[in-house]
Amino acid sequence: GWQSRFAERCGLTVSDCEALMVSRHSVFLQSVGITPSQPPMPAAPVLSWLALTTVQRDQALDLAQRICFSRNESDGHDGQWCWSLTKALRPGVWLDLEHEDARLLLGAWLGPEYWPRLRLAWAPDEVADSPCSAPENKLQTLWQAVL
Repeated sequence: GWQSRFAERCGLTVSDCEALMVSRHSVFLQSVGITPSQPPMPAAPVLSWLALTTVQRDQALDLAQRICFSRNESDGHDGQWCWSLTKALRPGVWLDLEHEDARLLLGAWLGPEYWPRLRLAWAPDEVADSPCSAPENKLQTLWQAVL
């Protein structure tokens, strides 16, 4: 996975990275771009996201991607449902289509204070350092429907 690629880029093994996280936590955090600090108190949306399995998270991101960035109705059993939400939310009106990544919408919904830690689920260069901006009511509707 990305962890082994990250470790190789740093000239370490995965076990070295894990040891670094345990023994020199602040050094590891700085190496992945997180300012060492106490994590924020978890909010209900963050807890909802963290309660999902990896498969459920991937499915939620796929649905959000299809709802916000598809140009037409997609195939599959969720295609019509996604297209209905696309028409209702009208993401083309309020969403910057420059960065077509549902993970950035997730970060915007959960909040920038959670993003530095949540983005550790993906490779460091795979996702932007900060989430996108979007209207809170649209994000709330999107993620409540998806989850």
